Amino acid sequence: MQAAAYRVETERLVLRCWEPADAPALRAALDACDAYLRPWIPFMKDEPRSLAQTTDWLRGHRASFDLGDQFRYGVFDRASGELLGENMLLARVGPGGLEVGYWTHVDQAGRGIASEASSAMIRVGFELMGVDRIEIHCAPGNAASAAVPRKLGFVHEATLRRRVTDTEGALHDLMIWTLFRDDYPASPASRLDFTAYDCAGARLL
Repeated sequence: MQAAAYRVETERLVLRCWEPADAPALRAALDACDAYLRPWIPFMKDEPRSLAQTTDWLRGHRASFDLGDQFRYGVFDRASGELLGENMLLARVGPGGLEVGYWTHVDQAGRGIASEASSAMIRVGFELMGVDRIEIHCAPGNAASAAVPRKLGFVHEATLRRRVTDTEGALHDLMIWTLFRDDYPASPASRLDFTAYDCAGARLL
């Protein structure tokens, strides 16, 4: 698998590898979104973190990114620089695949941020990293999250029963959505206008 882009730009967004200096903005966003995200986002079980803990957390994300293990991006407004959420490319779904994950700030709900950012991740996964499939996983009750793969042409392959735990440790079902390389040209994601750059700022796509 080839390396991911470090920075991606779309019409409205900049997605870039997290930096420790992003900790104050991330801390403020997670504090503001706690009730909105907690039912659905597994890492919220460790919240609230202190600013120092958040900084260390982002250092870990950057290290994993540089090592090619996991790729987590802050999602920022291209015009203002405001933090809008996070998108991820996670190598945890077996050979030939990547999982796209995401969350969006509660104040940005309904603006299509997750769909636009996820489209960029899908293009990176297929066109730059050369994967065969991309998956999105979400809880059946998370209608906003499930709307993203549905909009982008993914197939709902299965709902696995009692397969994941929430932040309180209770077991819940998990929806599996998949888009294969052969089906990618028909996905709206393939038509997203974007540019991708490596760690030195050289254009990749």
